[in-house]
Amino acid sequence: MERKITIEEEVFYKEDYQIRMLKANNLRGILKMGGRGMNENSYYDYDVSGKISMKAMFTRSKIGAKDIKMFLRDFRNVVREVETFLLNIHCILLKPEYIFYEGGKYFFCYYPLAQQDLWNEFHELTEYYVKQADYQDQECIRMVFLLNKKTMDENYSLEKLAAECLKAEREDENVEKQNTNRDDKVDEEEDEGKEREGIIECEMGGSVMRETDHLWSPVKRLLNKRRKSRWGDWDGLHIEEEDFS
Repeated sequence: MERKITIEEEVFYKEDYQIRMLKANNLRGILKMGGRGMNENSYYDYDVSGKISMKAMFTRSKIGAKDIKMFLRDFRNVVREVETFLLNIHCILLKPEYIFYEGGKYFFCYYPLAQQDLWNEFHELTEYYVKQADYQDQECIRMVFLLNKKTMDENYSLEKLAAECLKAEREDENVEKQNTNRDDKVDEEEDEGKEREGIIECEMGGSVMRETDHLWSPVKRLLNKRRKSRWGDWDGLHIEEEDFS
């Protein structure tokens, strides 16, 4: 079932280039949006089917380090996406009730009539993080206070701030990758060892077969020799020493 949220504005609806751009393109991380006018008001509808808002998600649970890292990754990516399509990044809403989550990803509302500064909005979001943080998670505490402090600076860099918070995650991924490569190398060496053992066994097996053939050759000659006589002629059956030479 389709589920939507609607933002209403008491202004005459006008479909500008932003609306046309959003309708013509599927921006990653941006919720599908439709605009309409009615009774001299503007209505912007966002499809949130299957998604849950950040506000609802953390009403009864606390925000952890993994949640913040995931948000920073997706927020940074959506800012880049909006800039790629020459749209106004300050129209990205950062109130917890307008940020949605589904399947390991965050999705954002793009509101064409927004009158805000994105960096100030992000700082206010970090205030929300301070209140909702899991204070049993030491990494979470470090990141929350780092974000809150750094976003107070004028003209701070989102890229640098996100990179600093995600640095530990990348280091963990590199360690995990190295461990995986090391395990793969050990497996390859074990496979090569087994292959060599198989080759040796085959060679030894071939040698044994050759030696066995050599041992039984006199007996085969003897049997072939005796088959020429009648099977009932036992008086003529005797083994000479030369048959085994």
